[in-house]
Amino acid sequence: ANRLALRPKEAAEALGISERKLRKILPELPHLRLDTVVVIPVDPLRDWLRERAKAEENKVIAAVEEVLRDLGQ
Repeated sequence: ANRLALRPKEAAEALGISERKLRKILPELPHLRLDTVVVIPVDPLRDWLRERAKAEENKVIAAVEEVLRDLGQ
């Protein structure tokens, strides 16, 4: 069965990071509190990860283009 949301420990495992690191970045992540329980919805987490990966890719591309411009001068 596909889960709609993960607990922090499960989300940390899915991301390959420690639960401590996940709790540190939790404010950046899509999450909600259901009474005293924090849950991280799976689909918004996937979108967040995709957006972060794309932003990092764009940074790398920009850096490479800058180096190539500098070499061309």
